Amino acid sequence: MNCFKIVGVNCFILLVLLGIIEVGLRMAHFPFSSSWNPSENAIAEFDKELGWKYSANLNRSVHFGSSEAMVYTDANGIRIPSPGFNLSSKKPSILFVGCSYTMGHGLSYYENFVGQLGAYVGIPYQVVNLGVQAYGTDQAYIALKKFVPRFNTKIVVYTFIGDHISRNGVTDRRLILPNAHMIGTKPLFELSGDDQIRLVKSAKRYEDYWNSYLLDALKLSLLNQIGLYPPYPEELTIRLIQHMEKYCKERGILFVLLNWRKTPNDYSRFSKFSINCIDTLEHAPPNWKYMSESVDWHPNSEAGIHVARLLRDYIKFKSKLTLPLQ
Repeated sequence: MNCFKIVGVNCFILLVLLGIIEVGLRMAHFPFSSSWNPSENAIAEFDKELGWKYSANLNRSVHFGSSEAMVYTDANGIRIPSPGFNLSSKKPSILFVGCSYTMGHGLSYYENFVGQLGAYVGIPYQVVNLGVQAYGTDQAYIALKKFVPRFNTKIVVYTFIGDHISRNGVTDRRLILPNAHMIGTKPLFELSGDDQIRLVKSAKRYEDYWNSYLLDALKLSLLNQIGLYPPYPEELTIRLIQHMEKYCKERGILFVLLNWRKTPNDYSRFSKFSINCIDTLEHAPPNWKYMSESVDWHPNSEAGIHVARLLRDYIKFKSKLTLPLQ
């Protein structure tokens, strides 16, 4: 009996100590300082499906590091070229999903590759830019399923960058960027049987999200030091992309993966799969690696020209279009 009492007292003391440490970490805002506001926070709001989305009917200048650009959105929070621009639900459309590379971080609408593609003479498609900063493959997949039925969708283009893999492995992006102030958590998928995927965590506002600062601190310190954190769910990412393709194929929609690579060392495993894929290194200009904004390395307008041409030629080939060369 004395032995059980000793164990019980020790367990109680341990729980009290852990509780004190947890409270202390929260009071010290460790490991999450929230000292940095990502640029999307100024134009985005919480969304229960996606984690965050752009606010409706935006008409404002946004600072992106050292650059500044006007951002306009429609009633659905979709980036548009000018205030009051109406996207047609009937016109044959190309939907673009992805992160800041798709959205056009730091660029005006027509400097970004989506806007540049839409401006080509003879392109018989409306371009719809569904890109949102900081999205992963999982959020692009949800956005695809949400908006494809709202348009006369003929083509879907998903822009992939290597960072998406780590984003797909967490629901709380502060575990990747501990100093960032995030709008909310994001949805999280996991692999299930027969190569399927299932949603295991929904997006939450932080006031509704409970997490242990102590456990998160251990993840970011100990597990990170030995290479076990953050997760790198490569297989899950491949499955998400394949589910995008399957969803489109079942509806007679062409799915295109735009693999945005700056160097040969960037992720290139997609060549092993039967996915329509455009590699941005294809016919890349000699200075392609440096076609980026000076502060945060997002693509600049020159990069947009190259990628828009790749897409134009690919769409011309797939759709058997006769387009004037520009």
